[in-house]
Amino acid sequence: MAARSSRDAPTSHPLAEQRAFLEESMSRYGKAVYTYAYRLTGSESDARDLAQEAFIRVFRAWRSFRPGSSFLAWIFRILTNLHRDELRKRKGRYLEELPDEQTRPRRGSNTTFSVTPIEEYHAQQLDAHLEEALAELSPEQRQVVVLADIEEYQYQEIAEIVGCSIGTVRSRLHRSRALLRQALQRRESTGMS
Repeated sequence: MAARSSRDAPTSHPLAEQRAFLEESMSRYGKAVYTYAYRLTGSESDARDLAQEAFIRVFRAWRSFRPGSSFLAWIFRILTNLHRDELRKRKGRYLEELPDEQTRPRRGSNTTFSVTPIEEYHAQQLDAHLEEALAELSPEQRQVVVLADIEEYQYQEIAEIVGCSIGTVRSRLHRSRALLRQALQRRESTGMS
């Protein structure tokens, strides 16, 4: 019996491949995507929305991902662009999210989360002063600091994610770190918490 050529091989269903790609992406990178989205937005609900929209884009553009390249860099670029678009839409509008105390679980409740509660994550990862100081930075400044100093990406990768030159990354990062240091020093000197 002759060997089958690749043309004779049964074709898999593209929709099944697309779903498998999305499911694998979400299971492997869902927490990292949500965390980055939260650090960009500073809001749980906005981070969930942003992460969900990013995975919708991944689902739609799954064939454009180049195997061998960094999936996180690719989806962080999608997140960065989505966040930038959202900021443009909101420009000129005052939006403040009101807390929903009725749906928010209290400490000690038996509520199960599919994602680690953000308060627990912050207690483990960043201290409150640093989180508040990060919130004082502009979105562009916060992006480069988070990518460089928290996510530990190289300048070239940050440039690809943010969509600018390496020189711009270096410049933004230098300025952002200086502003972050100033904000932290202000907090220490005034005893802010």
